[in-house]
Amino acid sequence: MKQIFILIIFTLCLSSSLTAQTEINSLKLGNKGERGLRPDGVKRDGEKSEMDSLGYNSVESHINTWRLSDYGTRKSILHVDTLLGNIHNFNPIYQRSIANSYLGNLGSPYQSNIFIDRVRNESFMFFNTFEAYMNMPNEILFFNTTTPFTSFFYETAGSKDKAENKLRVLHTQNINPFWNVGISFNLISSEGQYQNQKTKLYDFNLFSSYEKGRYGAHFVLNQNKIDVNENGGVSDDKQISDTVIDPENVRVQLSETKNKLANFNFVANQYYNLGVAKELITGADTTQIYPVRVVHELNFESDNRKFKESAVNPDFFTNTYLNNSTSADETSLKMLTNGFHLIFNENQNKKLSFGARLGLLNELSTYNLRLPVGENQYSQKDKNIHNTQLMTSIFRQTGENWNWKFSGNYVAEGYNQNDYQLDGDMTYQFGDTVNRHQLKITSQIKSKRPDFLMEQYYGNHQQWSLNLGKSNELALGLEYQIKKYGFKIGGQINNIENYTYFGYDTLVSRESKSIQVATAYLEKDFRLGKFTLSQKIVGQKSSNEDILPLPDLSVYSNNYYSNTFFNGALDIQAGFSVYYNTSFNVPNYMPSTGQFFLQKERELGDYPKVDLYFNFRIKRTRIFIMYEHLNAKMGSQNYFSSLHYPINPGMLKYGLRWTFYD
Repeated sequence: MKQIFILIIFTLCLSSSLTAQTEINSLKLGNKGERGLRPDGVKRDGEKSEMDSLGYNSVESHINTWRLSDYGTRKSILHVDTLLGNIHNFNPIYQRSIANSYLGNLGSPYQSNIFIDRVRNESFMFFNTFEAYMNMPNEILFFNTTTPFTSFFYETAGSKDKAENKLRVLHTQNINPFWNVGISFNLISSEGQYQNQKTKLYDFNLFSSYEKGRYGAHFVLNQNKIDVNENGGVSDDKQISDTVIDPENVRVQLSETKNKLANFNFVANQYYNLGVAKELITGADTTQIYPVRVVHELNFESDNRKFKESAVNPDFFTNTYLNNSTSADETSLKMLTNGFHLIFNENQNKKLSFGARLGLLNELSTYNLRLPVGENQYSQKDKNIHNTQLMTSIFRQTGENWNWKFSGNYVAEGYNQNDYQLDGDMTYQFGDTVNRHQLKITSQIKSKRPDFLMEQYYGNHQQWSLNLGKSNELALGLEYQIKKYGFKIGGQINNIENYTYFGYDTLVSRESKSIQVATAYLEKDFRLGKFTLSQKIVGQKSSNEDILPLPDLSVYSNNYYSNTFFNGALDIQAGFSVYYNTSFNVPNYMPSTGQFFLQKERELGDYPKVDLYFNFRIKRTRIFIMYEHLNAKMGSQNYFSSLHYPINPGMLKYGLRWTFYD
């Protein structure tokens, strides 16, 4: 049935594409100087030689996209993904980082092996290991389009009883030139190749934006849900490395154990411009800019996590405090945030062209969790905390060569009182439009009290009550790139005091001595006619590998042949990609906390995962066929991503993306 469904979708996409009307060469620039999407497939100077694939239509379309950043005070202009290249790389964790420790199945918990890519600031810690799969308000794309815009993506693999499916649907359109509405739905459903490994994750988003004259508003209503079965890893690693056993027959450590997480958000962001508008000329575009903008953002968030265990396995869990038969740990958070900001916009027509922002943020949070109420007695109770934060920044973002931004946040009172963060970014661009060079310097100093749950938690298998103090961190980074040649080189140094982590005993711990992490990275595209060799390399060194172990080297190598036929109607791309990192003490994973923790039992890594793929585009439709983990049965079978968690063996996957706007 699934194959019939795919065949029908493919036929519809193909027929629609082949009957498309006259091609247009490009989508025009938006009326506010924001770059629109281009469907012509023509390579511009300074761009990678990958294949553009938004559809063709005789109707001239303008599609502008942006996210709200800096606490909802600034529009960050973005481009919808229209490249054929890397369509096969649909796993969200590998879109965020080239090296990861995870539980082997699509949608399972993960932790990046690249320190600077890790998520460490989530107020509800259980989301840290799922961040790449979730669509949170700060990641929502807003649109302004003259014609309806729809994108459909579907991927599938495996037999019916071990099926893996991913679905992503987006539709947005303007009600009038100023008001846009849209919806999106993302689904990951994967049974897994090993026992008790099923994952099911989805997010639903309803978003809208309105901008006219002095007034603008953005609204987001979204929900994320995550259901994962926990198998505790394989009971004996030799079942994978030393024998040939079908994955479904490999013994695992847990059954009838699940983690369920839910997230709901409502965001209302509104602004009003003050003063007399003046023209701002940026390149060939002219924009009306007001001297002052007032912004208010309201954000309500509701989070919940449940850990359920139908039958406790005493051989797996070191401690059981509350119930020797079953587990039912539940934690929730409700948070209401109000932010008020006064923005003095930069104006290039003045001698002092920089802008400034002043802000006040108030946060009210209620945690509901199990707390002690007496000797060996516990009850589900509410814990209320609040914070009041002051924010300021000065910036220059429209300069032809130099752009910079310096910002500071300080918590004046509340649970995180005296927390602060100072950020500085400077970018210098030089050269003509074809040979454009960019040099970027970044810096950050911050002092932060850990998340409330990192200091107090009472589960059936792990409990802690700590006073961790503040973690202090200094980060300095330098990066240089030439987009024309696909070249980027950079590095970063992090110095951390009072580093907080999950230790060898699966509990929260703190390292009082400072830890330094040095990171260097290099990206380069080598082009030889129709062949492209795209290489990414990351090197890291931790000063304390007992507390913060990292692979010395991580590599992503994507090598392919690409060509265009029939006057641009057909693009093809065939190649292979390799993921590799050197061996290190990879983390272990604890289902009852949903967190990765330290282990010294075994070093893992030093194993390349090879994927073979074929991508092609017919007008609006992009299709990929991939054999993932091609080398699963070649040579070493020591393919563990985390301790006791092997990655899935080889599997044929295929999918399509259909994009249209009419």
